Amino acid sequence: MAALLRHLRGHEKWVLLGLLCLLLTNLFGVLPPQIIRRLMDAVGQNEPSSLGFLLLSLLGATLARGITMYWMRQTLIVMSRRCEQSIKNHLFAQILAMSPSKAKEYASGDLISRMTEDVGKIRMFLGPGLMYSLNLLVMFGMVIGVMLRVSPQLTLWVLTPLPFLVVGIYLLNLKILARSAAIQTHLGRMTAFVQESLVGMKLIQAFGAEPGFLRAFDGELQGYKSKNLAFARADAMFFPLALALVGLSTLLTVWVGGQLMAVGQISLGNIAEFIIYINMLTWPVTSLGWVASIYQQSKAAQSRIEPLLQASLRPNRVQGWSEPLPWAWSLNQVHFQYPDGSFSLHIPTFEGLPGQFVGITGTIGSGKSTLWQMLAGQLYPQSGSLKLGARPLHEWNESVFYRHMAWVPQDNYFFNDTLITNLRLGAPTADHQRCMEVLELVELGSWVSNLPHGLDTVIGERGVQLSGGQKQRLALARAWIRDPEWIILDDALSALDSGTEEVLMQKLLGDQGHRGIILISLKIKPLIHADWIYVLHQGAIIAQGQHEELLMNCELYAQMHQMQVQGSGSNTPASPIFEAQN
Repeated sequence: MAALLRHLRGHEKWVLLGLLCLLLTNLFGVLPPQIIRRLMDAVGQNEPSSLGFLLLSLLGATLARGITMYWMRQTLIVMSRRCEQSIKNHLFAQILAMSPSKAKEYASGDLISRMTEDVGKIRMFLGPGLMYSLNLLVMFGMVIGVMLRVSPQLTLWVLTPLPFLVVGIYLLNLKILARSAAIQTHLGRMTAFVQESLVGMKLIQAFGAEPGFLRAFDGELQGYKSKNLAFARADAMFFPLALALVGLSTLLTVWVGGQLMAVGQISLGNIAEFIIYINMLTWPVTSLGWVASIYQQSKAAQSRIEPLLQASLRPNRVQGWSEPLPWAWSLNQVHFQYPDGSFSLHIPTFEGLPGQFVGITGTIGSGKSTLWQMLAGQLYPQSGSLKLGARPLHEWNESVFYRHMAWVPQDNYFFNDTLITNLRLGAPTADHQRCMEVLELVELGSWVSNLPHGLDTVIGERGVQLSGGQKQRLALARAWIRDPEWIILDDALSALDSGTEEVLMQKLLGDQGHRGIILISLKIKPLIHADWIYVLHQGAIIAQGQHEELLMNCELYAQMHQMQVQGSGSNTPASPIFEAQN
Protein backbone atom coordinates (compact mmCIF):
# COMPACT_ATOMS: atom_id res chain seq x y z
CA MET A 1 0.00 0.00 0.00
CA ALA A 2 2.80 2.43 0.90
CA ALA A 3 4.51 1.84 -2.45
CA LEU A 4 1.27 2.66 -4.26
CA LEU A 5 0.52 5.75 -2.19
CA ARG A 6 4.07 6.98 -2.83
CA HIS A 7 2.92 7.98 -6.31
CA LEU A 8 0.71 10.68 -4.75
CA ARG A 9 3.76 12.75 -3.80
CA GLY A 10 3.64 16.11 -5.50
CA HIS A 11 -0.14 15.93 -5.85
CA GLU A 12 -1.08 16.52 -2.21
CA LYS A 13 -3.08 19.68 -2.88
CA TRP A 14 -5.30 17.84 -5.36
CA VAL A 15 -5.85 15.05 -2.84
CA LEU A 16 -6.85 17.50 -0.08
CA LEU A 17 -9.15 19.44 -2.39
CA GLY A 18 -10.72 16.17 -3.55
CA LEU A 19 -11.29 15.05 0.05
CA LEU A 20 -13.00 18.36 0.84
CA CYS A 21 -15.30 17.92 -2.18
CA LEU A 22 -15.95 14.31 -1.13
CA LEU A 23 -17.03 15.39 2.37
CA LEU A 24 -19.33 18.06 0.96
CA THR A 25 -20.78 15.61 -1.58
CA ASN A 26 -21.75 13.17 1.15
CA LEU A 27 -23.04 15.93 3.41
CA PHE A 28 -25.35 17.18 0.69
CA GLY A 29 -26.18 13.55 -0.18
CA VAL A 30 -27.49 12.80 3.33
CA LEU A 31 -29.84 15.81 3.34
CA PRO A 32 -32.33 14.88 0.53
CA PRO A 33 -33.65 11.68 2.25
CA GLN A 34 -34.31 13.71 5.41
CA ILE A 35 -36.09 16.41 3.41
CA ILE A 36 -38.17 13.75 1.62
CA ARG A 37 -39.09 12.26 5.00
CA ARG A 38 -40.27 15.67 6.20
CA LEU A 39 -42.21 16.18 2.95
CA MET A 40 -44.06 12.88 3.36
CA ASP A 41 -44.77 13.56 7.00
CA ALA A 42 -46.02 17.05 6.11
CA VAL A 43 -48.36 15.59 3.49
CA GLY A 44 -49.58 12.94 5.93
CA GLN A 45 -50.22 15.55 8.61
CA ASN A 46 -51.86 17.92 6.11
CA GLU A 47 -49.36 20.78 6.52
CA PRO A 48 -49.15 22.28 3.00
CA SER A 49 -47.56 25.51 4.23
CA SER A 50 -44.11 23.97 4.57
CA LEU A 51 -44.12 22.10 1.24
CA GLY A 52 -42.72 25.00 -0.81
CA PHE A 53 -39.75 25.53 1.48
CA LEU A 54 -39.01 21.80 1.63
CA LEU A 55 -39.16 21.43 -2.16
CA LEU A 56 -36.76 24.35 -2.62
CA SER A 57 -34.46 22.82 0.01
CA LEU A 58 -34.55 19.48 -1.80
CA LEU A 59 -33.68 21.17 -5.09
CA GLY A 60 -30.84 23.14 -3.51
CA ALA A 61 -29.33 20.09 -1.77
CA THR A 62 -29.52 18.03 -4.97
CA LEU A 63 -27.84 20.76 -7.03
CA ALA A 64 -25.14 21.28 -4.40
CA ARG A 65 -24.44 17.54 -4.32
CA GLY A 66 -24.15 17.42 -8.11
CA ILE A 67 -21.72 20.37 -8.17
CA THR A 68 -19.49 19.02 -5.40
CA MET A 69 -19.54 15.53 -6.95
CA TYR A 70 -18.38 17.01 -10.26
CA TRP A 71 -15.45 18.74 -8.58
CA MET A 72 -14.67 15.65 -6.51
CA ARG A 73 -14.19 13.67 -9.71
CA GLN A 74 -12.37 16.56 -11.38
CA THR A 75 -9.82 16.58 -8.56
CA LEU A 76 -9.36 12.93 -7.57
CA ILE A 77 -9.77 11.33 -11.01
CA VAL A 78 -7.75 14.03 -12.79
CA MET A 79 -5.14 13.70 -10.04
CA SER A 80 -4.84 9.99 -10.87
CA ARG A 81 -4.25 10.89 -14.52
CA ARG A 82 -1.49 13.27 -13.45
CA CYS A 83 0.05 10.49 -11.38
CA GLU A 84 -0.15 8.19 -14.39
CA GLN A 85 1.65 10.75 -16.52
CA SER A 86 4.44 11.24 -13.98
CA ILE A 87 4.88 7.46 -13.55
CA LYS A 88 5.12 6.95 -17.30
CA ASN A 89 7.59 9.82 -17.66
CA HIS A 90 9.74 8.36 -14.89
CA LEU A 91 9.55 4.87 -16.36
CA PHE A 92 10.46 6.07 -19.84
CA ALA A 93 13.42 8.04 -18.48
CA GLN A 94 14.58 5.01 -16.51
CA ILE A 95 14.31 2.74 -19.55
CA LEU A 96 16.27 5.18 -21.74
CA ALA A 97 19.00 5.40 -19.10
CA MET A 98 19.11 1.63 -18.55
CA SER A 99 22.39 -0.12 -19.19
CA PRO A 100 22.42 -2.34 -22.29
CA SER A 101 23.03 -5.47 -20.20
CA LYS A 102 20.04 -4.62 -18.00
CA ALA A 103 17.84 -3.81 -20.99
CA LYS A 104 18.50 -7.27 -22.43
CA GLU A 105 16.70 -8.76 -19.41
CA TYR A 106 13.37 -7.40 -20.70
CA ALA A 107 11.55 -8.04 -23.95
CA SER A 108 10.36 -4.86 -25.67
CA GLY A 109 6.74 -6.07 -25.50
CA ASP A 110 7.13 -6.66 -21.76
CA LEU A 111 8.37 -3.09 -21.22
CA ILE A 112 5.46 -1.73 -23.25
CA SER A 113 3.04 -3.80 -21.18
CA ARG A 114 4.50 -2.42 -17.94
CA MET A 115 4.25 1.16 -19.17
CA THR A 116 0.65 0.80 -20.35
CA GLU A 117 -1.31 -2.01 -18.69
CA ASP A 118 0.49 -2.00 -15.33
CA VAL A 119 0.57 1.78 -14.97
CA GLY A 120 -3.10 1.86 -15.97
CA LYS A 121 -3.96 -0.53 -13.13
CA ILE A 122 -2.08 1.65 -10.65
CA ARG A 123 -3.99 4.69 -11.93
CA MET A 124 -7.28 2.87 -11.38
CA PHE A 125 -6.36 2.33 -7.73
CA LEU A 126 -5.08 5.89 -7.19
CA GLY A 127 -8.19 7.39 -8.81
CA PRO A 128 -11.48 5.44 -8.69
CA GLY A 129 -10.16 2.92 -6.16
CA LEU A 130 -9.22 5.50 -3.53
CA MET A 131 -12.20 7.68 -4.32
CA TYR A 132 -14.76 4.89 -3.83
CA SER A 133 -12.98 3.60 -0.71
CA LEU A 134 -12.94 7.01 0.97
CA ASN A 135 -16.46 7.70 -0.24
CA LEU A 136 -17.66 4.45 1.36
CA LEU A 137 -16.07 5.30 4.72
CA VAL A 138 -17.49 8.83 4.82
CA MET A 139 -20.93 7.84 3.54
CA PHE A 140 -21.19 4.90 5.91
CA GLY A 141 -20.28 7.11 8.82
CA MET A 142 -22.89 9.71 7.92
CA VAL A 143 -25.72 7.45 6.71
CA ILE A 144 -25.43 4.78 9.40
CA GLY A 145 -25.27 7.51 12.04
CA VAL A 146 -28.55 9.01 10.77
CA MET A 147 -30.23 5.58 10.46
CA LEU A 148 -29.22 4.56 13.99
CA ARG A 149 -30.57 7.79 15.35
CA VAL A 150 -33.95 7.09 13.72
CA SER A 151 -34.26 3.37 14.56
CA PRO A 152 -31.40 1.03 15.63
CA GLN A 153 -33.65 -2.02 15.22
CA LEU A 154 -34.63 -1.21 11.63
CA THR A 155 -31.02 -0.30 10.80
CA LEU A 156 -29.80 -3.74 11.92
CA TRP A 157 -32.37 -5.52 9.78
CA VAL A 158 -31.71 -3.35 6.74
CA LEU A 159 -27.93 -3.86 6.81
CA THR A 160 -28.12 -7.67 7.24
CA PRO A 161 -27.86 -8.52 3.49
CA LEU A 162 -24.97 -6.09 2.82
CA PRO A 163 -22.12 -8.31 4.13
CA PHE A 164 -23.35 -11.12 1.89
CA LEU A 165 -23.33 -8.65 -1.00
CA VAL A 166 -19.70 -7.69 -0.30
CA VAL A 167 -18.53 -11.32 -0.09
CA GLY A 168 -20.49 -12.32 -3.19
CA ILE A 169 -19.18 -9.42 -5.26
CA TYR A 170 -15.61 -10.11 -4.09
CA LEU A 171 -15.75 -13.79 -5.07
CA LEU A 172 -17.36 -12.90 -8.39
CA ASN A 173 -14.66 -10.30 -9.03
CA LEU A 174 -11.96 -12.93 -8.49
CA LYS A 175 -13.54 -15.03 -11.23
CA ILE A 176 -13.89 -11.99 -13.48
CA LEU A 177 -10.29 -11.00 -12.81
CA ALA A 178 -8.95 -14.44 -13.73
CA ARG A 179 -10.93 -14.50 -16.97
CA SER A 180 -9.91 -10.94 -17.77
CA ALA A 181 -6.24 -11.89 -17.29
CA ALA A 182 -6.73 -14.84 -19.64
CA ILE A 183 -8.17 -12.46 -22.25
CA GLN A 184 -5.21 -10.09 -21.90
CA THR A 185 -2.70 -12.93 -22.22
CA HIS A 186 -4.44 -14.29 -25.31
CA LEU A 187 -4.70 -10.80 -26.79
CA GLY A 188 -0.96 -10.28 -26.31
CA ARG A 189 -0.23 -13.58 -28.05
CA MET A 190 -2.61 -12.74 -30.89
CA THR A 191 -1.11 -9.26 -31.26
CA ALA A 192 2.38 -10.74 -31.45
CA PHE A 193 1.18 -13.19 -34.12
CA VAL A 194 -0.31 -10.37 -36.22
CA GLN A 195 2.81 -8.22 -35.79
CA GLU A 196 5.13 -11.03 -36.89
CA SER A 197 2.85 -11.81 -39.84
CA LEU A 198 2.88 -8.18 -41.00
CA VAL A 199 6.66 -7.90 -40.65
CA GLY A 200 7.13 -11.18 -42.54
CA MET A 201 4.40 -10.54 -45.10
CA LYS A 202 6.76 -10.74 -48.08
CA LEU A 203 8.17 -14.04 -46.85
CA ILE A 204 4.66 -15.48 -46.33
CA GLN A 205 3.66 -14.47 -49.85
CA ALA A 206 6.89 -15.80 -51.36
CA PHE A 207 6.31 -19.24 -49.84
CA GLY A 208 2.57 -19.23 -50.57
CA ALA A 209 1.86 -19.76 -46.87
CA GLU A 210 -1.19 -17.48 -46.66
CA PRO A 211 -3.75 -20.31 -46.12
CA GLY A 212 -1.81 -21.71 -43.16
CA PHE A 213 -1.51 -18.28 -41.55
CA LEU A 214 -5.20 -17.60 -42.11
CA ARG A 215 -6.09 -20.87 -40.37
CA ALA A 216 -3.73 -20.07 -37.50
CA PHE A 217 -5.22 -16.59 -37.12
CA ASP A 218 -8.74 -18.01 -37.19
CA GLY A 219 -7.75 -20.40 -34.40
CA GLU A 220 -6.44 -17.47 -32.35
CA LEU A 221 -9.69 -15.57 -32.95
CA GLN A 222 -11.78 -18.55 -31.84
CA GLY A 223 -9.78 -18.82 -28.64
CA TYR A 224 -10.14 -15.08 -28.05
CA LYS A 225 -13.90 -15.30 -28.62
CA SER A 226 -14.35 -18.21 -26.19
CA LYS A 227 -12.42 -16.38 -23.47
CA ASN A 228 -14.50 -13.24 -23.97
CA LEU A 229 -17.72 -15.25 -23.75
CA ALA A 230 -16.54 -16.85 -20.49
CA PHE A 231 -15.77 -13.38 -19.16
CA ALA A 232 -19.19 -12.08 -20.27
CA ARG A 233 -20.98 -14.95 -18.49
CA ALA A 234 -19.24 -14.15 -15.21
CA ASP A 235 -19.73 -10.40 -15.63
CA ALA A 236 -23.44 -10.90 -16.38
CA MET A 237 -23.96 -12.21 -12.81
CA PHE A 238 -22.72 -8.97 -11.24
CA PHE A 239 -25.80 -6.75 -11.39
CA PRO A 240 -28.38 -9.52 -10.77
CA LEU A 241 -26.54 -10.44 -7.56
CA ALA A 242 -26.39 -6.81 -6.45
CA LEU A 243 -30.02 -6.11 -7.30
CA ALA A 244 -31.23 -9.26 -5.56
CA LEU A 245 -29.55 -8.42 -2.25
CA VAL A 246 -30.50 -4.75 -2.47
CA GLY A 247 -34.07 -5.81 -3.17
CA LEU A 248 -33.93 -8.00 -0.06
CA SER A 249 -32.83 -5.00 2.02
CA THR A 250 -35.70 -2.96 0.58
CA LEU A 251 -38.15 -5.78 1.36
CA LEU A 252 -36.88 -5.95 4.96
CA THR A 253 -37.25 -2.19 5.25
CA VAL A 254 -40.89 -2.29 4.22
CA TRP A 255 -41.69 -5.39 6.28
CA VAL A 256 -39.94 -4.47 9.54
CA GLY A 257 -40.57 -0.76 9.06
CA GLY A 258 -44.28 -1.38 8.56
CA GLN A 259 -44.45 -3.26 11.84
CA LEU A 260 -42.59 -0.46 13.67
CA MET A 261 -44.84 2.16 12.07
CA ALA A 262 -47.90 0.21 13.24
CA VAL A 263 -46.77 0.57 16.85
CA GLY A 264 -45.88 4.23 16.36
CA GLN A 265 -42.09 3.94 16.62
CA ILE A 266 -41.40 5.43 13.17
CA SER A 267 -43.35 7.33 10.52
CA LEU A 268 -44.05 6.60 6.87
CA GLY A 269 -41.47 9.22 5.98
CA ASN A 270 -38.83 7.25 7.89
CA ILE A 271 -39.51 4.15 5.76
CA ALA A 272 -39.07 6.21 2.57
CA GLU A 273 -35.92 7.74 4.05
CA PHE A 274 -34.47 4.29 4.80
CA ILE A 275 -35.23 3.02 1.29
CA ILE A 276 -33.33 5.98 -0.19
CA TYR A 277 -30.41 5.35 2.16
CA ILE A 278 -30.28 1.70 1.09
CA ASN A 279 -30.00 2.75 -2.55
CA MET A 280 -27.34 5.29 -1.62
CA LEU A 281 -25.27 2.56 0.07
CA THR A 282 -25.73 0.01 -2.71
CA TRP A 283 -22.93 1.10 -5.04
CA PRO A 284 -20.36 1.96 -2.32
CA VAL A 285 -20.91 -1.47 -0.73
CA THR A 286 -20.91 -3.18 -4.12
CA SER A 287 -17.69 -1.38 -5.03
CA LEU A 288 -15.89 -2.99 -2.07
CA GLY A 289 -15.33 -6.18 -4.02
CA TRP A 290 -14.35 -4.21 -7.10
CA VAL A 291 -11.93 -2.03 -5.13
CA ALA A 292 -10.40 -5.14 -3.50
CA SER A 293 -9.87 -6.59 -6.97
CA ILE A 294 -8.36 -3.31 -8.22
CA TYR A 295 -6.05 -3.22 -5.21
CA GLN A 296 -4.79 -6.75 -5.89
CA GLN A 297 -4.19 -5.90 -9.54
CA SER A 298 -2.40 -2.67 -8.65
CA LYS A 299 -0.17 -4.47 -6.15
CA ALA A 300 0.84 -6.94 -8.83
CA ALA A 301 1.39 -4.09 -11.28
CA GLN A 302 3.51 -2.18 -8.74
CA SER A 303 5.70 -5.24 -8.19
CA ARG A 304 6.31 -5.36 -11.96
CA ILE A 305 7.28 -1.72 -12.39
CA GLU A 306 9.15 -1.36 -9.07
CA PRO A 307 12.42 -2.83 -10.44
CA LEU A 308 12.33 -0.26 -13.24
CA LEU A 309 11.46 2.64 -10.92
CA GLN A 310 14.20 1.72 -8.44
CA ALA A 311 16.86 0.93 -11.05
CA SER A 312 19.79 3.26 -10.47
CA LEU A 313 20.96 5.32 -13.39
CA ARG A 314 24.37 4.56 -14.76
CA PRO A 315 26.68 6.75 -12.64
CA ASN A 316 28.67 7.99 -15.61
CA ARG A 317 25.53 9.43 -17.18
CA VAL A 318 25.52 12.24 -14.65
CA GLN A 319 29.13 12.48 -13.52
CA GLY A 320 32.62 11.60 -14.61
CA TRP A 321 35.38 13.22 -16.62
CA SER A 322 34.31 15.68 -19.26
CA GLU A 323 37.48 17.67 -20.00
CA PRO A 324 38.93 17.13 -23.48
CA LEU A 325 41.58 14.42 -23.57
CA PRO A 326 43.53 12.80 -26.43
CA TRP A 327 41.03 10.54 -28.17
CA ALA A 328 43.21 7.44 -28.25
CA TRP A 329 42.01 3.92 -27.46
CA SER A 330 44.09 1.75 -25.18
CA LEU A 331 43.21 -1.80 -24.06
CA ASN A 332 45.57 -3.79 -21.88
CA GLN A 333 44.95 -7.36 -20.61
CA VAL A 334 41.19 -6.92 -21.01
CA HIS A 335 39.10 -9.95 -20.12
CA PHE A 336 35.35 -10.33 -20.49
CA GLN A 337 33.12 -13.38 -20.03
CA TYR A 338 29.36 -13.61 -20.52
CA PRO A 339 27.37 -14.55 -17.39
CA ASP A 340 26.38 -17.94 -18.80
CA GLY A 341 30.01 -18.78 -19.51
CA SER A 342 29.27 -19.39 -23.19
CA PHE A 343 32.08 -17.16 -24.45
CA SER A 344 35.04 -15.24 -23.12
CA LEU A 345 37.19 -12.57 -24.76
CA HIS A 346 40.79 -11.78 -23.88
CA ILE A 347 42.59 -8.80 -25.43
CA PRO A 348 46.26 -8.56 -24.36
CA THR A 349 46.80 -5.24 -26.14
CA PHE A 350 44.85 -2.99 -28.48
CA GLU A 351 45.56 0.56 -29.57
CA GLY A 352 43.79 3.08 -31.76
CA LEU A 353 45.32 6.51 -32.36
CA PRO A 354 43.31 9.62 -33.30
CA GLY A 355 42.65 9.82 -37.03
CA GLN A 356 43.75 6.22 -37.56
CA PHE A 357 41.97 3.56 -39.62
CA VAL A 358 41.93 0.40 -37.49
CA GLY A 359 40.61 -2.90 -38.83
CA ILE A 360 39.37 -5.88 -36.85
CA THR A 361 38.64 -9.20 -38.52
CA GLY A 362 38.30 -12.86 -37.65
CA THR A 363 36.14 -15.93 -38.04
CA ILE A 364 32.50 -16.14 -37.04
CA GLY A 365 32.18 -16.27 -33.24
CA SER A 366 35.70 -14.97 -32.68
CA GLY A 367 34.55 -12.05 -30.46
CA LYS A 368 34.42 -9.17 -32.94
CA SER A 369 30.96 -7.95 -31.88
CA THR A 370 31.83 -8.36 -28.20
CA LEU A 371 34.87 -6.15 -28.69
CA TRP A 372 32.69 -3.64 -30.56
CA GLN A 373 30.22 -3.50 -27.64
CA MET A 374 33.09 -2.84 -25.25
CA LEU A 375 34.38 0.02 -27.39
CA ALA A 376 30.83 1.38 -27.62
CA GLY A 377 30.50 1.44 -23.83
CA GLN A 378 27.81 -1.23 -23.77
CA LEU A 379 29.93 -3.86 -22.01
CA TYR A 380 32.65 -3.37 -19.42
CA PRO A 381 35.48 -5.85 -18.88
CA GLN A 382 35.74 -7.89 -15.70
CA SER A 383 39.47 -7.22 -15.55
CA GLY A 384 42.13 -5.27 -17.38
CA SER A 385 42.28 -1.70 -18.58
CA LEU A 386 39.91 -0.18 -21.16
CA LYS A 387 40.81 3.46 -21.64
CA LEU A 388 39.87 6.32 -23.91
CA GLY A 389 42.57 8.91 -23.56
CA ALA A 390 44.06 8.76 -20.07
CA ARG A 391 40.84 7.76 -18.32
CA PRO A 392 39.09 4.39 -17.98
CA LEU A 393 36.04 4.33 -20.21
CA HIS A 394 33.59 3.81 -17.32
CA GLU A 395 34.74 7.11 -15.77
CA TRP A 396 33.79 9.16 -18.78
CA ASN A 397 30.72 11.35 -18.76
CA GLU A 398 28.48 9.55 -21.23
CA SER A 399 27.04 12.76 -22.64
CA VAL A 400 30.57 13.75 -23.72
CA PHE A 401 31.49 10.23 -24.83
CA TYR A 402 28.41 9.83 -27.03
CA ARG A 403 28.79 13.31 -28.45
CA HIS A 404 32.17 12.40 -29.93
CA MET A 405 31.54 8.74 -30.67
CA ALA A 406 29.36 7.14 -33.33
CA TRP A 407 28.87 3.56 -34.39
CA VAL A 408 26.97 1.55 -36.95
CA PRO A 409 25.95 -1.94 -35.77
CA GLN A 410 24.96 -4.89 -37.92
CA ASP A 411 21.25 -4.43 -37.20
CA ASN A 412 20.14 -0.84 -37.72
CA TYR A 413 16.90 0.68 -36.55
CA PHE A 414 14.96 3.40 -38.34
CA PHE A 415 11.89 5.23 -37.16
CA ASN A 416 8.65 5.47 -39.11
CA ASP A 417 9.48 8.98 -40.25
CA THR A 418 11.11 10.85 -43.09
CA LEU A 419 14.59 10.25 -44.44
CA ILE A 420 15.87 13.58 -43.18
CA THR A 421 14.49 13.03 -39.68
CA ASN A 422 16.22 9.65 -39.41
CA LEU A 423 19.40 11.10 -40.89
CA ARG A 424 19.51 14.04 -38.45
CA LEU A 425 18.87 11.90 -35.36
CA GLY A 426 22.28 12.75 -33.89
CA ALA A 427 22.77 16.07 -35.70
CA PRO A 428 19.44 17.94 -35.53
CA THR A 429 20.99 21.20 -36.77
CA ALA A 430 22.32 19.74 -40.03
CA ASP A 431 20.85 21.63 -42.99
CA HIS A 432 19.53 20.22 -46.26
CA GLN A 433 22.81 20.79 -48.11
CA ARG A 434 24.88 18.97 -45.48
CA CYS A 435 22.46 16.04 -45.53
CA MET A 436 22.77 15.71 -49.31
CA GLU A 437 26.57 15.90 -49.08
CA VAL A 438 26.67 12.99 -46.67
CA LEU A 439 24.21 10.99 -48.75
CA GLU A 440 26.40 11.55 -51.82
CA LEU A 441 29.33 10.27 -49.78
CA VAL A 442 27.56 6.97 -49.09
CA GLU A 443 26.32 6.58 -52.67
CA LEU A 444 22.69 7.48 -51.93
CA GLY A 445 22.56 10.99 -53.36
CA SER A 446 21.16 10.19 -56.82
CA TRP A 447 18.64 7.73 -55.31
CA VAL A 448 17.28 10.34 -52.90
CA SER A 449 17.15 12.99 -55.64
CA ASN A 450 14.94 10.72 -57.75
CA LEU A 451 12.44 10.09 -54.94
CA PRO A 452 9.12 11.94 -55.39
CA HIS A 453 9.46 13.65 -52.00
CA GLY A 454 13.24 13.58 -51.71
CA LEU A 455 14.46 13.85 -48.14
CA ASP A 456 10.87 14.12 -46.94
CA THR A 457 10.09 10.56 -48.07
CA VAL A 458 8.71 8.39 -45.25
CA ILE A 459 10.75 5.19 -45.02
CA GLY A 460 8.32 3.18 -42.88
CA GLU A 461 8.69 1.33 -39.60
CA ARG A 462 12.21 -0.09 -39.20
CA GLY A 463 12.99 1.26 -42.68
CA VAL A 464 10.73 -1.27 -44.36
CA GLN A 465 10.82 0.73 -47.60
CA LEU A 466 14.62 0.35 -47.86
CA SER A 467 16.77 -2.49 -49.12
CA GLY A 468 19.48 -4.02 -46.94
CA GLY A 469 22.24 -2.04 -48.65
CA GLN A 470 20.28 1.21 -48.42
CA LYS A 471 19.70 0.66 -44.71
CA GLN A 472 23.43 0.14 -44.09
CA ARG A 473 24.44 3.20 -46.10
CA LEU A 474 21.78 5.39 -44.47
CA ALA A 475 22.93 4.21 -41.03
CA LEU A 476 26.51 5.03 -42.02
CA ALA A 477 25.42 8.49 -43.19
CA ARG A 478 23.53 9.03 -39.92
CA ALA A 479 26.69 8.31 -37.94
CA TRP A 480 29.02 10.22 -40.28
CA ILE A 481 26.97 13.44 -40.25
CA ARG A 482 27.61 13.81 -36.52
CA ASP A 483 31.31 14.46 -37.31
CA PRO A 484 32.54 12.29 -34.40
CA GLU A 485 36.11 11.78 -33.20
CA TRP A 486 35.71 8.03 -33.68
CA ILE A 487 33.30 6.04 -35.82
CA ILE A 488 33.02 2.31 -35.17
CA LEU A 489 31.55 0.08 -37.88
CA ASP A 490 30.48 -3.44 -36.95
CA ASP A 491 30.26 -5.29 -40.26
CA ALA A 492 28.38 -2.24 -41.51
CA LEU A 493 29.10 -2.94 -45.21
CA SER A 494 28.13 -6.63 -45.30
CA ALA A 495 24.99 -6.04 -47.44
CA LEU A 496 26.88 -4.17 -50.19
CA ASP A 497 28.26 -5.71 -53.34
CA SER A 498 32.01 -5.70 -53.85
CA GLY A 499 32.05 -2.76 -56.28
CA THR A 500 29.86 -0.47 -54.16
CA GLU A 501 31.83 -1.42 -51.05
CA GLU A 502 35.14 -0.50 -52.68
CA VAL A 503 33.88 2.86 -53.95
CA LEU A 504 32.34 3.63 -50.57
CA MET A 505 35.53 2.85 -48.65
CA GLN A 506 37.55 5.09 -50.96
CA LYS A 507 35.11 7.94 -50.38
CA LEU A 508 35.10 7.44 -46.61
CA LEU A 509 38.88 7.40 -46.40
CA GLY A 510 39.03 10.47 -48.63
CA ASP A 511 36.65 12.33 -46.30
CA GLN A 512 38.09 10.86 -43.08
CA GLY A 513 39.82 14.02 -41.89
CA HIS A 514 40.35 13.99 -38.13
CA ARG A 515 38.05 11.01 -37.60
CA GLY A 516 39.34 7.73 -36.33
CA ILE A 517 37.70 4.70 -37.94
CA ILE A 518 37.43 1.23 -36.43
CA LEU A 519 36.03 -1.19 -39.01
CA ILE A 520 35.02 -4.65 -37.81
CA SER A 521 34.57 -6.82 -40.86
CA LEU A 522 34.32 -10.47 -41.79
CA LYS A 523 35.57 -9.54 -45.24
CA ILE A 524 39.23 -8.71 -45.81
CA LYS A 525 38.90 -6.42 -48.83
CA PRO A 526 37.57 -3.32 -46.95
CA LEU A 527 40.57 -3.58 -44.55
CA ILE A 528 43.35 -3.56 -47.16
CA HIS A 529 44.12 0.16 -46.62
CA ALA A 530 43.83 0.05 -42.81
CA ASP A 531 46.70 1.55 -40.80
CA TRP A 532 46.60 -1.45 -38.47
CA ILE A 533 44.63 -4.70 -38.44
CA TYR A 534 43.85 -7.04 -35.54
CA VAL A 535 42.95 -10.68 -36.23
CA LEU A 536 40.64 -12.39 -33.71
CA HIS A 537 40.09 -16.11 -33.30
CA GLN A 538 38.24 -17.92 -30.50
CA GLY A 539 38.11 -14.85 -28.28
CA ALA A 540 41.76 -13.80 -28.58
CA ILE A 541 43.97 -11.64 -30.82
CA ILE A 542 46.22 -14.06 -32.70
CA ALA A 543 47.92 -11.52 -35.00
CA GLN A 544 48.19 -7.82 -35.76
CA GLY A 545 49.81 -5.66 -38.36
CA GLN A 546 49.20 -4.25 -41.82
CA HIS A 547 47.60 -6.13 -44.67
CA GLU A 548 50.77 -7.25 -46.42
CA GLU A 549 52.42 -8.30 -43.17
CA LEU A 550 49.45 -10.40 -42.13
CA LEU A 551 49.32 -12.14 -45.50
CA MET A 552 52.90 -13.24 -44.85
CA ASN A 553 52.74 -13.94 -41.12
CA CYS A 554 49.18 -15.03 -40.27
CA GLU A 555 47.97 -18.29 -41.79
CA LEU A 556 44.33 -17.72 -40.82
CA TYR A 557 44.31 -14.22 -42.33
CA ALA A 558 45.89 -15.52 -45.54
CA GLN A 559 43.37 -18.36 -45.76
CA MET A 560 40.46 -15.97 -45.27
CA HIS A 561 41.80 -13.63 -47.93
CA GLN A 562 42.43 -16.45 -50.41
CA MET A 563 39.01 -18.04 -49.91
CA GLN A 564 37.23 -14.70 -50.26
CA VAL A 565 39.11 -13.83 -53.42
CA GLN A 566 38.30 -17.25 -54.90
CA GLY A 567 34.67 -17.04 -53.83
CA SER A 568 34.13 -13.43 -54.89
CA GLY A 569 31.85 -14.62 -57.66
CA SER A 570 29.74 -16.70 -55.28
CA ASN A 571 27.04 -15.55 -52.94
CA THR A 572 28.06 -18.13 -50.34
CA PRO A 573 30.35 -16.68 -47.63
CA ALA A 574 33.49 -18.65 -46.86
CA SER A 575 33.59 -17.77 -43.17
CA PRO A 576 31.83 -20.89 -41.84
CA ILE A 577 34.50 -22.99 -43.59
CA PHE A 578 37.20 -21.13 -41.68
CA GLU A 579 35.40 -21.77 -38.44
CA ALA A 580 35.18 -25.47 -39.23
CA GLN A 581 38.85 -25.70 -40.19
CA ASN A 582 40.00 -23.86 -37.09
